[in-house]
Amino acid sequence: WAFLTSSSGIAEAYRIQIGWVDPRTSSGFDSASQFRLRDDYAPGDLGFDPLGLKPTDPEELEALQLKELNNGRLAMIAAAAFLAQETVNGMPILENLGY
Repeated sequence: WAFLTSSSGIAEAYRIQIGWVDPRTSSGFDSASQFRLRDDYAPGDLGFDPLGLKPTDPEELEALQLKELNNGRLAMIAAAAFLAQETVNGMPILENLGY
């Protein structure tokens, strides 16, 4: 657990440095810039693309993000259907599939 917690903390600290405006200034703390995203930051874009799969065309990137979002929604509906089926007939889902 210690490794998992530490690695999650390091990843989140990195994400915060990339996406959020630093409220600390040379004259102290600026409450106006607290909890503000950077203007050039898009949520989820951490600049990690070692295989170069991210499209350079903004329209193509938006279409790809929309496809990913819709696939995630479909997966959540499927998971809810599995839970509903287990609730209705009382059998684990793998037994319903014959395993």
